[in-house]
Amino acid sequence: MKKFKLSMMLILMSMLVFSAYGGGGGGSDDPDKPDKPGDNPGDDPKDPGDDPVLTYTLPGGTVFKMIMTPEIAVNNTFPTGTDNSGSANVPSRFIMGETEVTYQLWKEVYDWATDAARGTEKYTFANAGRQGGNWVDSNPVGTNQHPVTTVNWRDTIVWCNALTEYYNTNNDDSETDLVCVYTYNGSIIRDSSDANATACDGAVQSTTAKGFRLPGSMEWEYAARYRGTETTNAVAGSDGSYYTKGNSASGATADYNNASATSAVAVYDVSSTAVVKSKDESGANALGLYDMSGNVWEWCYDISGGSYRVIRGGAFINDADGMQVGGVFYVDPYYEDGSIGFRFCRSR
Repeated sequence: MKKFKLSMMLILMSMLVFSAYGGGGGGSDDPDKPDKPGDNPGDDPKDPGDDPVLTYTLPGGTVFKMIMTPEIAVNNTFPTGTDNSGSANVPSRFIMGETEVTYQLWKEVYDWATDAARGTEKYTFANAGRQGGNWVDSNPVGTNQHPVTTVNWRDTIVWCNALTEYYNTNNDDSETDLVCVYTYNGSIIRDSSDANATACDGAVQSTTAKGFRLPGSMEWEYAARYRGTETTNAVAGSDGSYYTKGNSASGATADYNNASATSAVAVYDVSSTAVVKSKDESGANALGLYDMSGNVWEWCYDISGGSYRVIRGGAFINDADGMQVGGVFYVDPYYEDGSIGFRFCRSR
């Protein structure tokens, strides 16, 4: 049987790999499953330590990476908004998806979750997802490395629960299972259909669960803007770290009016999506995140105006002004189209 692996890579040095089905092990939070001699506590997915890059391999062979945010005290602030006039507290450290969710990743989890063999724990989705997106037709676009689109907010929180349970199913006693983040009346939400709208829209997001989830809007903006010590096209936070100006694309060296700087990091003003990481390494921001501006809009967890949900980052169909990292937009939780996808994160 293939295994669900989590590998952690030191940015400049070697890679530590373990499989949730044995072979390397990891530190356990369960007193009934003590650490084995030689285990590295940083290998435990529930406590990933300080390794900056985490690589997961699913049983079907799909690989995805997640990036740890830097250690900055949460009493510090960073600038927000397109004009940098706002501020927000630095979020607690979290682990952000390197790319938008690809159709390959979506589909492997979706197929497992919706399998009738799961019985009463079978998942139901309002939308099956689409490979890439355009405004011409509803056919698949490109390869399965295009982002999944045509998924609504409800689909994404339910899918995050499914990914968490998929991880746990392929885990073994050497690692601690992750806890699903989204519940309603104490039960895991496994249905995003219109018939279950009340549960989805009333979801309780656990503040302690370490399962996969949507980023909050301020988490998203922090990850999109962080530049570290790089001062180009940046403004300083309260601790002296620098952040991309809010009128610019994520990681861009100039504001959105500069076509060269914007197109170097963002997919925009084109007829369809591109594969994730289409800009190669030079298109990543300071954290190593790709397509935080452009390609597809990304769902965030936040609720606004009573019922709307936040989307951020702009999409392939938008002009350059839609790439601004300080911009915040809102749509209904049941809305879906070929320009909206998502990326997920985890609490550290």
